[in-house]
Parts: sequence; C-alpha cells; structure tokens
Amino acid sequence: MGLIYLLIYTLAESTGKTIDKLNFARNRITSLQLMLVLFFSISVSLLLFITLTKQPFPHLSLISITLMAMIALVSFGANVFDFVSLRLNDLSLREPLVDFEPIAAGLVGYILFPEERKPIFLAAFVLSAIIVRWGTRRRKLRKSEKKGMFYLLMAVGFYAILPTLYKLSLVHISPVYIAFFRTAAVFLLMAMFFPAKSWKGFSGKKATYGLLSGVAYAIGTTAGLYAIKALGVVLTMVFMLLGPATRYWASHFILKEKVRRGEMISSLLLALIAVAAIFA
Repeated sequence: MGLIYLLIYTLAESTGKTIDKLNFARNRITSLQLMLVLFFSISVSLLLFITLTKQPFPHLSLISITLMAMIALVSFGANVFDFVSLRLNDLSLREPLVDFEPIAAGLVGYILFPEERKPIFLAAFVLSAIIVRWGTRRRKLRKSEKKGMFYLLMAVGFYAILPTLYKLSLVHISPVYIAFFRTAAVFLLMAMFFPAKSWKGFSGKKATYGLLSGVAYAIGTTAGLYAIKALGVVLTMVFMLLGPATRYWASHFILKEKVRRGEMISSLLLALIAVAAIFA
C-alpha cells in the first residue's frame, strides 16, 4: 500500500507543478498570488475531505502541539525563501536545484532513523547528488540569479527537515490532519505578513488554475504523509527521486518547454537509481 501512496504522491505533485507552470505562462500570476491561492485551496480541500469522511479530531498533547508548531514555522520559512527565489529566478532555472530536496531529506532521515538505514539507499542519495550536480554544471548565472538560487537553497534546506518532523508527528496525529494544520497555518501566516495589494490584478482564470493545482497538492501531500507513515522517511525519499523525470517530461511534452539535455538525462538517471534502490 505504501508504494501506491508514493505513486499517487508523485503523479499529484507533477500534475500540480504542471498546472502552476501553465498559470505562470498563460495568466501571468505572481508568485505571491500563487502561493496564497494554493495554500487556501489546499486547506479548503483538506477541510472538505475531513468533514465529508468524518475524520476523528486528534487528541492534542504538548508534544503534538509543539511538533505541529515546528512544522508550521519550518514550512512557512521554506515558502518565504521559495517565494523570494521565485521572484528572482524563472522555473527552469530553479528546477534542477529543487531536485536536491528529496536527496537532502533522505540523508537527514538516514542519519536520524537507524532502523531505516540500508547501504543501497545511502549509495542512491550520493549518486543522485552527483548526477544532479552534473546536470547543472554548465549554468552561468547573473548576480540576481545567484541571489535567487541562494534563497532557493535555503528553502530546500527547510523543506528537507519537514519529512523528519512529519514522521515524529505521525505517532500522535493522522496524516490528513497534519496536512491540514500545516497548510492552514502557513496560509494564515502568509496572509498576515504580506500586504493586501498582493491581490491586485488577480483574476478568475488565475484562481481556477490555482484551485486545480491546490487540489492536486492536497492529494499529493496527504498521500506523501501516508507513505512516510507506512514506509519511513528514507524509502519515501528514494522513491521521490522519480519526481524530476515526470516533471521534466511533462514540461517537454505537455508545456512544450525547451528542457536542457543535461536535465533530461540526469532526471532519467535519478529514476533508474530510485528503481534500482527500491527493488534491490
């Protein structure tokens, strides 16, 4: 069942990112508008699911509340850095560095959870890091782009901590409630810290695309949490190495974007490494 959750996560995340790219290209949505509408859409989708399926409210303790607060703050920090990076760099420039996220998260889990350690997984993460670096080695960046990539690197670092916090929280709270509390808290924090003028020029088309990708992310986030609960952090992150291949192929065939050959090759190699590590 855990592998089914991982497959759902991978497909849902790739769907969400593809819709987001269409929203940027066709509707010229700003990165802040996108993040606000996404977190609103994800929160509402999860709340509807909780209500319709009558999910029992979790028993809250000091430990669970502390963990949820940490998840909300780390996620908010990651999304703020992500937002700043989006303003400075285009998506094609950011995407290769985003590929480091499951690698970093997997290494954190490998260090902190001895019961999940397998040499094949460590080898997969090390090889994947080398391949991602190879795929981006020829990029020449302007000063503003270097600044944007620094912020994205900070965001990736924050994102890499979240799966470990998720695993610790899953002992106390169900996956769907973790997903809801996290996204609702981040939406409220972003709405508080960013000005109302962020909605200037917002349109129905932007909202529609944002709501659709938000539903996809809601499905993907929940499935990813169920996968971590069933399989652990490390194996889940190994499987998520398949994500870049699905995103790049979607960019090439659906969005008709020009994807660099190095990125296509590196994403396919990551997929091969993930399959080999999972079924070894």
